[in-house]
Amino acid sequence: MAKVNISKDASGRIVVAFPYDPSIITKIKAIEGRRWHPDEKHWSFPDTDGMLEKILKVFEGKEIQIDPVLQSQFSNPVIAIQPRAEKQSQNTTPVVSEYNFEDLRRELVSRKYSYKTVKGSFITTGISLILRIRNLLRSTMRI
Repeated sequence: MAKVNISKDASGRIVVAFPYDPSIITKIKAIEGRRWHPDEKHWSFPDTDGMLEKILKVFEGKEIQIDPVLQSQFSNPVIAIQPRAEKQSQNTTPVVSEYNFEDLRRELVSRKYSYKTVKGSFITTGISLILRIRNLLRSTMRI
């Protein structure tokens, strides 16, 4: 399955790149404010309230890679979203599949944060991840 990449460009618009699929393009064209960039071969959308949710709804059931800049719009940090296996459920609820710390580091460095700030962010993110895993293990071990 090919990935859908969602990021933000320098002008502040949401950029979406994905392999050609006529059915998805039809859904994309229904979203107001969309713009096709033929040279870069991606779509862009204004970063307005609810726009990211509209975009994610179009790609429901697809593997999605979301840029860390857009991650901040969600209460839960999600690095990559994949649908659950169909054997488990017919529901296509997104689940966290991986934590990509390199994307976080790159984003912090591009925003010219100091070494100490980047290091602190990694420590905080790592501790948060460890606590989530610990709580998950505790909840699954209870009978």
